[in-house]
Amino acid sequence: MRKACMAGISVLIGISMLAGCGKSLDADTDTVYVQKNGTVLSVDVETLDKDYYDETELKDYVTDAVSTYTGEHGKSAVKLENLSVKDGTATLKMKYKTPEDYTGFNGIELYEGKVVKALAAGYDFKTDFVSVEDGKVTGTATKEEIYSGEDLKVVIIKANRDVKVDGTICYVSSENVKLTGTDSVSIRDGYSLNNGSTADESDSDENIADGTESIGGSTEVSDTDVNDDTTYVKDDGAFETDVYTYIIYK
Repeated sequence: MRKACMAGISVLIGISMLAGCGKSLDADTDTVYVQKNGTVLSVDVETLDKDYYDETELKDYVTDAVSTYTGEHGKSAVKLENLSVKDGTATLKMKYKTPEDYTGFNGIELYEGKVVKALAAGYDFKTDFVSVEDGKVTGTATKEEIYSGEDLKVVIIKANRDVKVDGTICYVSSENVKLTGTDSVSIRDGYSLNNGSTADESDSDENIADGTESIGGSTEVSDTDVNDDTTYVKDDGAFETDVYTYIIYK
């Protein structure tokens, strides 16, 4: 549904659409927040070309998409919290009853649940993992370590965006991931937690501080900037990816 929405909105205003909000999710970049009760809040932000957008027409289009989805899946499945266009930037805030509703509406695969249930659902965890403490990488991790963890939960997403969970991250897949806090990551093509870095200490501290200050805070970095755990790349704004990101937390 979201891909269809995006295609339609692209026709209307020449951009990709956005999503977000609920409880209290302040973000200035594409962000998904999976809460304890399974509710999903999301924010997407896009700079618009003023020559090609009409806020009223855009809002009508999104409202129609929400109405169509809720007509099939129940009134509370998806809620449009807010859509605004200010100073050339559009922000659409959405709330989803479940990760399945987020997936169904957006066309972006999202899963949340216990690790054992994720395995039963067919997720194979076939990727490289690192262990995490206090928002920092402490070493590599095996699937066996993750499987043996007591009552561990996992969020699995197939998209480039920031993700926040209601808990403390213990393990995370390393491909395309940057840690931004004890409960949050940023996912972009080219990020990696496997490189172990050689950055200047002062630059590293500054980058870490910027990353953990807020889940949605955007930080401009060059092609060669690194911190202790992550290789940075420039973000081209594309949300599509073939990589599944696993965020294991408690």
